[in-house]
Amino acid sequence: MSQQSSTPIFFLCDIFSSIQGEGTWSGRAMVFLRFWGCPLSCSWCDEPLHKDPKARIEMTIDSILKEIELIGPKIPSVLLTGGEPLAVKELPRLIVELKKAGKWLGMESSGVGYDIPDGLDWLTISPKKAVSLEKMERANEIKFIVGPNPTKSQKDEINHWATIHPNVWLQPLGDGNQPNFGATKTCLDLVLASQGRLRLSTQIHKYLKIP
Repeated sequence: MSQQSSTPIFFLCDIFSSIQGEGTWSGRAMVFLRFWGCPLSCSWCDEPLHKDPKARIEMTIDSILKEIELIGPKIPSVLLTGGEPLAVKELPRLIVELKKAGKWLGMESSGVGYDIPDGLDWLTISPKKAVSLEKMERANEIKFIVGPNPTKSQKDEINHWATIHPNVWLQPLGDGNQPNFGATKTCLDLVLASQGRLRLSTQIHKYLKIP
């Protein structure tokens, strides 16, 4: 029996409920599916669990659905994040079952990995390296992670997308699970100078010290 026809195994590092702390849906209750593993190795990544072999949990679609209902039985929204969900080959099969369960489904991705699957209600692209034009244009929101001293090339890319995309956010690069106030000031200055084309994502869950 092939892997495609058998029950796929998904590697996750966490499933939890909280509020969305970033971007357009800040403050909305969600169940978060955090996938284990990522093709990138960003030195400033704020989610180290996805690289820790001890944190890897093997789950089937059925076990994922049961865990979602256990954690958030009254929460209709699910966010696929990571790690990197686009690196998960069998992701479309999971999305089909989550939609059958009646879930509003969002995904946050760096854009690195397989094609964007059908069935998503919301897509956030947070580019860490070059991403195809198709994926960038497919995004409902684009979120740039910005440090205290962004390069000219990053600022040029931000300005480019702020000109042609209606929903572009700047998110300050954090210090692990703590806000970085230098990066926050840089983002705030860019937002204020953007004539309303950029928005500030402050990761409110870090300020509230919740997951």
